[in-house]
Amino acid sequence: MEKAIVQIKGLSKVIKNKKIVSDLSFDIYEGEVFGFLGPNGAGKTTTIRMMVGLMGITEGDVVINGHSIKSNFEEAVKNVGAIVENPELYKFLSGYDNLLQYARMDKKVTKQKIDEVVELVGLTDAIRQKVKTYSLGMRQRLGLAQCLLHDPKVLILDEPTNGLDPAGIREMRDHLQLLTKKKGMAIIVSSHLLSEMEMMCDRIGVIQHGKLIDVQTVNELNKDDAQSYAFEVGEVAAAEKVLSDYKVQVIDGELHIEIAREDVPSIIELLVENRISIYGIKANSKSLEERFLEMTNV
Repeated sequence: MEKAIVQIKGLSKVIKNKKIVSDLSFDIYEGEVFGFLGPNGAGKTTTIRMMVGLMGITEGDVVINGHSIKSNFEEAVKNVGAIVENPELYKFLSGYDNLLQYARMDKKVTKQKIDEVVELVGLTDAIRQKVKTYSLGMRQRLGLAQCLLHDPKVLILDEPTNGLDPAGIREMRDHLQLLTKKKGMAIIVSSHLLSEMEMMCDRIGVIQHGKLIDVQTVNELNKDDAQSYAFEVGEVAAAEKVLSDYKVQVIDGELHIEIAREDVPSIIELLVENRISIYGIKANSKSLEERFLEMTNV
């Protein structure tokens, strides 16, 4: 059975008599990228701030590697590396000197460890340059290197792809997936970017108005038994008549039919029997965005 490295237990936050986060409970396992998905203002950053001790907990608890944030904060956060919003860096220092400054907080961090982390995040060629010359993507990777120096079991990243170009987003995604495979870490990523979460995460927890709507694997979110299939046919009007018993829409000259996968052969058979030419068939699975909107009833 997978080990739950992070346990969120009935977590709530009240600010000025308003419940910002309400009774969140879920587990995060070793070796997975867990996506925390919700619109801006849903309570993602507030939850992350409570998880790393930057904000007090009103009710509930966060247990990290068996240690409670409330009762044993120091032991709990020893296991955590986090970037909340943006990594804080000394721009007038080199990337390497930034890591040396950060390493002073933990005597166990060796020069060998710094070199290993620099290589892991792909900054070997630029690490001696000043941070003010770095691109946004390079700064994000240096922030990631800072987080990894003390070998945490859990990495928490709040909107890690914010402001990155497509190449930078892909780099970040590849690095996070490498860390879960190579180090067996649990990585928690918060975002409102649906397509990114779909490509980056193993499981996704959807939050709205401070409440957890659901937690599903990406495969479950993408699984769609009753879906739409697009048929490219020679005689659209004739095909519509033949398929009058089904829910059919004509979009861009194609027949879109709402059926389950196992019904596709019988549709093909029906069209062929009626001498209607079929040039192509494709499944129109619901996107993660459509799923998300369904789950949050938007």
